[in-house]
Amino acid sequence: PEALAQLVTKPSKKCLVGLGILTDEELESRYHVRLERYIKDMLIELHTLREMVDTLVLPAVFSYSSQLLEAVARAKTARIAAIPQVEATTRLHKQTKDLQKHRATLEKVIAKAESMHESLETCAAFLTQQGADAMAGVRAACDALEDMVDDDCWPLPKYREMLFPV
Repeated sequence: PEALAQLVTKPSKKCLVGLGILTDEELESRYHVRLERYIKDMLIELHTLREMVDTLVLPAVFSYSSQLLEAVARAKTARIAAIPQVEATTRLHKQTKDLQKHRATLEKVIAKAESMHESLETCAAFLTQQGADAMAGVRAACDALEDMVDDDCWPLPKYREMLFPV
């Protein structure tokens, strides 16, 4: 949005309209169309991220968590004193709560952005700041969970698999 706003500054208008490249109306129209496209693209990314968390990441985490809890129960039944899965489960649950907190923030950002019909500029600025921050928070939480969850449970390619295929 900051770059797009440069299209409609006084110097840009003076140059583009003055040289006959665009009319004032054409310049404003291009600015608004591109701003709308930016908003739509950001909303698509926000919705897609939310859907990936809901349908891929959280189910994988819950499945792996169930496996860990079953292992803990079996170890307790066998009267094993030191159960390392307890610590892993605790860390996993803490990180899952963090993801759910960031996912809730993402949901609020989506709802607010979709209700901001009065000003394209305000909506675009909001998405640039709060929208990008919300996505970054969700991404960081998912990245941490990716390192914790067993490869067999994780439905997406892991970074190491993409960067260092074997």
